[in-house]
Amino acid sequence: MNEELTIPPSRDEAAASLAEVDRVVAQTRHAIRQGISAPLLMLWGCIWIVADVTTQFYPQGAGWIWMLLDVIGILGWWLIFKFSGSNVKTPRGWRYGVFWGVLFFYATLWMNLLVPVAHWPQTAQQWADFWPMYRRMAAYMHTIPMFAYVIGGLWIDRFFIWLGVAVTALIVFGLFYVDQYFFLWLAATGGGSLVLAGVFIKKCWK
Repeated sequence: MNEELTIPPSRDEAAASLAEVDRVVAQTRHAIRQGISAPLLMLWGCIWIVADVTTQFYPQGAGWIWMLLDVIGILGWWLIFKFSGSNVKTPRGWRYGVFWGVLFFYATLWMNLLVPVAHWPQTAQQWADFWPMYRRMAAYMHTIPMFAYVIGGLWIDRFFIWLGVAVTALIVFGLFYVDQYFFLWLAATGGGSLVLAGVFIKKCWK
């Protein structure tokens, strides 16, 4: 049998390949920094913080508060995309917004198939009984965008993989070990992490 001999790359070839990888990574990070990812992270981080803090102290109004803030977030995304002045815009940029819209549509649909809004509690006592289930619902909805960051990070940058995994771990930890102030935990770890990630990208990526 004839076997082809595999010649390992020389030291110079390996160094050139690594340099090319570093160049592509730097180029990708520059494009992300100049784009709308950082402002969107900060926008949705702030929305999470406001919504979770409000839910902690006024759970009865959580449904309409989240819907209102989601509308504000979508409008904010559109304004950032339209008026950012970024040179990184592409003809397909609108698909990112559609992706997030479809993702949350299905997440909300699945949530309502499992726990229909009509079955949500109305009185304070009903909310007290419903609280453990509502915590799990909140954890579910908060991990949906983290799933998207992990998947997107496979193509964009490993930073988003680590962000998604880290925030997911914090959410799950809070679900099992933070009881009374779970939504404040979500505000600090979930929303706070997104805001800090946006600031980090804007300030530290070159």
